[in-house]
Amino acid sequence: MSQAASLPMKSPFHRGERAIQRRLGIADQAEDLGRRMIRDHMPDQHRDFYAGLPFLFVGSIDPEGRPWASVLAGTPGFISAPDAKTLTLAARPHPGDPLAGNLANGVPLGILGLDFATRRRNRMNGSVVRLSADGFSVRVDQSFGNCPQYIQARHVEPVAPDMIRTAPDQAIQGKHLTAAQQAMVAAADTFFIATHFAEGPAAAEHGADVSHRGGKSGFVRIEDERTLSWPDFYGNNHFNTLGNILVNPKAGLLFIDFESRDLLFLTGSAEIVWDGPEVTVFEGAERIVRFRLDRAIQLPAALPVRWRFEDPSPVLERTGSWEAVAAETSRNLPRALVVDRVEQESKTIRSFILKPADGSAPLPYLPGQFLPLSVTLPGSTEPVLRTYTLSDAPGGDGYRISVKRETDGTVSRHLHDRIAPGSRLVAAAPRGSFTLAPADRPVVLLSAGVGITPMIAMLNQIAADGADRPVWFVHGTRNRGEHAFGDHVRNLAARFPKITAHVRYSRPDPNDRQDIDYDSTGHVDAALLQSLLPFGDYDFYLCGPAPFMQTLYRGLRALNVAEDRIHYEFFGPATVLKETKADRQDDANPVPVRFARADKQAEWSPAKGSLLDLAEAEGLAPAYSCRSGICGTCAVSVVSGDVDYAEEPLAAPEPGQALICCAKPRGEVVLDL
Repeated sequence: MSQAASLPMKSPFHRGERAIQRRLGIADQAEDLGRRMIRDHMPDQHRDFYAGLPFLFVGSIDPEGRPWASVLAGTPGFISAPDAKTLTLAARPHPGDPLAGNLANGVPLGILGLDFATRRRNRMNGSVVRLSADGFSVRVDQSFGNCPQYIQARHVEPVAPDMIRTAPDQAIQGKHLTAAQQAMVAAADTFFIATHFAEGPAAAEHGADVSHRGGKSGFVRIEDERTLSWPDFYGNNHFNTLGNILVNPKAGLLFIDFESRDLLFLTGSAEIVWDGPEVTVFEGAERIVRFRLDRAIQLPAALPVRWRFEDPSPVLERTGSWEAVAAETSRNLPRALVVDRVEQESKTIRSFILKPADGSAPLPYLPGQFLPLSVTLPGSTEPVLRTYTLSDAPGGDGYRISVKRETDGTVSRHLHDRIAPGSRLVAAAPRGSFTLAPADRPVVLLSAGVGITPMIAMLNQIAADGADRPVWFVHGTRNRGEHAFGDHVRNLAARFPKITAHVRYSRPDPNDRQDIDYDSTGHVDAALLQSLLPFGDYDFYLCGPAPFMQTLYRGLRALNVAEDRIHYEFFGPATVLKETKADRQDDANPVPVRFARADKQAEWSPAKGSLLDLAEAEGLAPAYSCRSGICGTCAVSVVSGDVDYAEEPLAAPEPGQALICCAKPRGEVVLDL
């Protein structure tokens, strides 16, 4: 935390804080807010607030330059503010607390007053100006309030005087965390961190800081006996703690066991992890902080107060967990699958039922998602990546993919010709955003050819749920010989009154029977839908060859079907179905994107999809294949700026590159395209 001699004239932030603010593009806003809320004195409400607290958190620096976070406790009133520039404490730290050896006239301190019951907190930092046998005083250099985010509500209770302190020789010291200490940290929902801006005592910004960190129980991860990490959530944009770490990585942590009153003091070094899979996957995290322990001190039952938990912070509902990160990370790991059986669905489509080779349950998926499959062809050592839609609803003991044998498809021909029961394949976890939306509206499932596969999964899911909402299943194919799942769909339609099926053959064979094998002749189009569907509000799902989807999309839009009611799987460029480049604007603050080689400037907003979608909308034709972050074909060098991924891609891009098929700009970005 910085210290400024004349706040109206000088920035309240030091170079580390300003560097992070610039990195995130908020320097001007942070500077304006900081000048208005950071004071060189305590306002009256802060003075009154401190006076009513039974405890206070303090950040200090030991003679070796190591920060420590500590806590002082006493009867309310033990803290007083005789004037706006002075905070006096009638208390001394426990003899085993590092703060006891760090107090001296002139040393910098960080101060945090926190009322767990009301979630109110105020921060201050300055230096010791008076030291006595019964306490000390601090001259205020900076004072400001903090938001109540991530604070768990607790009620404080005093304990009997004879339970207040442990003897100094009861302290547990070490250079690694014991099993009990690891358990204490792993269960914590709160801790405190002390940091130090160390440009030298003569520098105006030289000082100490202490700050609160909160999360769901378990938000601090034990990586090993000396390494911890935690997510850094959105805050007040001051970046006092991170700014200090950026300049000086030394840090101190304080964990409190709110039941036993044990105190665990840690000191070591910290680093900021700005990017990577964990940052992307941990919901609510804007970065990760990793801490490496140098020294630990545990004081059993050292506090004269006990806290009773009342309510979690409401904002924590929007944050994730390390368990979710681990589960998502494991989804990207390849798993061996064994072919349980093979079923011929038509002359050209064959289904492969796959089960985990280790006997475990298949990973969960949603109807409409696909399976990323890795296939090593004969005579090759490098696997080929392909994605095949899962053609059955989830909930079984395996996966089903239904593959059309393409004349020029080396992988599809390999699967049809060489893969049999007992064969082994390798796949990552199912993924994909073309899924059945949970809604009560009637559903229209539209497919052509092998595009039937996600529709079968969706139809089976609706049937498994009881088919409580009306469903129209409309499929187009050439003839019965190429018609997959025909009997299955008609059986479902016979069982469930709300399922209506209509099949249209474009070139029926003489032996194909109308009203038994198929219902009409021609191609599936908007005119057919007008004849089949009663007037109403529907969700339409499209999957098939590009001409099929383009015709239907335009036909539905001509019938005034809203864009957000039309869902489709990409079999070609994403913009092939769009009438304009992207005429909807979901974001009032578009992000500039520059395509350097094409010398084009565009504006991205969520309505415009991925960076690949944006490039195509601007008339560019980047290379791509899977459009799902699996194959790596769309990798493009990032000249400047950063990108984010809604789901971490399987094909990890090289440093300095982005997979534009599934990337979105984090801020202004320039691409070598």
